[in-house]
Amino acid sequence: MSIKNVLTAAVLCIILLGFSNCKKEEKPNILLITVDTLRRDHLGCYGYSLDTSPFMDRLAKNGIRFKSAITPLPLTSPSHASILTSLHPLTHQLVINQNRLDEKNETIAEVLKKNGYYTIGATAVGHLSTQFNFSQGFDSFSDVSAKKARKDARSVNKSVIEQIESFLAGKKNKPLFIWVHYYDPHAPYTDRKEIVFNSPYKKDSPEHKQIRCYDKEIRYTDNHIEKLFHFLKKKGLTGKMVTCITADHGEQLGEHGVFGDHFDFYSETTFVPLIFHGYKIPQNMVIEKYVSTMDIAATLLNLANIKFEKSIDGVSLLKSNGKPADILDREYLVIGNPVWVRSIQFISFPHGFIKNFDSFHRHWYISRENNFPGKKFKSVPKDSIHLKYNQKTGGYEIRIKFPYILRKGFNFAALRFDVKKNKGVFLGYRIEGGRWSDPFPLNNKTSMTVTAFFPITTLAKITGYIEFKKGTEITGIQYSFLSNKEVLTYSHSLEPVENKNLFDKLKTLRKFRKNDEIYNLAADIKMEKNLFKTKKNPGKVIEWKKKMYDLLNYYQKESKELLGEIKPKKPLSKKEKEMLKSLGYL
Repeated sequence: MSIKNVLTAAVLCIILLGFSNCKKEEKPNILLITVDTLRRDHLGCYGYSLDTSPFMDRLAKNGIRFKSAITPLPLTSPSHASILTSLHPLTHQLVINQNRLDEKNETIAEVLKKNGYYTIGATAVGHLSTQFNFSQGFDSFSDVSAKKARKDARSVNKSVIEQIESFLAGKKNKPLFIWVHYYDPHAPYTDRKEIVFNSPYKKDSPEHKQIRCYDKEIRYTDNHIEKLFHFLKKKGLTGKMVTCITADHGEQLGEHGVFGDHFDFYSETTFVPLIFHGYKIPQNMVIEKYVSTMDIAATLLNLANIKFEKSIDGVSLLKSNGKPADILDREYLVIGNPVWVRSIQFISFPHGFIKNFDSFHRHWYISRENNFPGKKFKSVPKDSIHLKYNQKTGGYEIRIKFPYILRKGFNFAALRFDVKKNKGVFLGYRIEGGRWSDPFPLNNKTSMTVTAFFPITTLAKITGYIEFKKGTEITGIQYSFLSNKEVLTYSHSLEPVENKNLFDKLKTLRKFRKNDEIYNLAADIKMEKNLFKTKKNPGKVIEWKKKMYDLLNYYQKESKELLGEIKPKKPLSKKEKEMLKSLGYL
């Protein structure tokens, strides 16, 4: 064959098939498995002594295991949102369970669907349901609609298999993306009698028995992952399939004063397993570098030669050929469950720095003087005021949602107003995701200016309330954000109010401590030796604080660009406006 004919044939091949090797590359099937509340150190491949995870261990041995994968928020909905979007919770703005994932966020499912994939999802708990938009981008989705309901692994497998069978019956010539969520290791644990482990303890305490139940739940889940995998293999779907196994968070099993919960961000809750296995993935490889579960969606897309259309916070951990990417050293921001934890963790290998805000929520304060400069306060925006009639007390309640502003350190949200007549006035507040404080009565019957100071830390969103009985006259409602120093400078009559509702709910030991915490994660992964008191390198702490706030500012900026300004959900109704006006508040 002449050179001219060879070149002509090559050109025709490229034109017809789009590839220089005359063969169109097939997209891999992708299986993403998330196991709720799965500690990495309770899997055999991460060094656990009991046989809790034989199938996951085999996948890890025949694939890539990331030794130190970090979740940005150890809570089911926020963490899964980050896994699916490659965004930090402060970017996608889903930070508590049973909140809705904003449609403006882009999920891996919708990106794959746009690129020719058929997408299947199955979740095992209500707050990962269609109701909260976790089905975004899925062609077929099975969930649990009731908020408190849960499915076990057998039921989840049944729903996934039904969806796959339906897909195959339709003879759709598309690659598959399958997301399967198992919930079994989440408390309360079931004692799977058919699974037996020899206890490593000489004498089992009630807590030890619960740990055995937790381990059995892991083995139960592992068994059903294996069954699902065998089904997929039988149907011919595993030949070119990438499998990723991870968790949304771990579990505290007695460490740091907590058992059977995962609200804090010590290593037992924030470090999770991360395994990649299958098509193009190298075997028997362990990656030591710190990575994030925010990287998962970006990595899976890259293995299919696809990218997110919008900007993301995560990076691809693997090249498109399956080999490890050149991962740069990064720093990570971990926030605790906002209902139970008010602090923040900044991780800069090998150190974990915890900025402690928990202890500041023990009290809030009342002042009955008016020493603050007027320029410090602003009128409350009308669309941030809501009026409610309290049938229980027979009074009215004004709720004021403070504008959210990212503040450094420990500050106060201040609410000031004038009382002309006092027939019964009560004050209180709540932080988004937490409980309302107990109502504090203003018993002074004379005219007065009252200022309430509510503790506010970096991530807090505050709603204050003034409850009053008929005949009370309140005017001049204003708000401000004030530093701790300003409050102490201008107010000399602070009355502490015990913040029992919120403070008691905080499930951390640090609520009784004011000092920050520093740990060497390379030498002390259990985070038992707090290095803060040594103060060997105060300059480093200053640097970490700056970087922590830089990351907070970055995610806030990213969120605004992605979602826009978050406005109050419910504007004043016509009836509310009329009532407030008649009472002299507008």
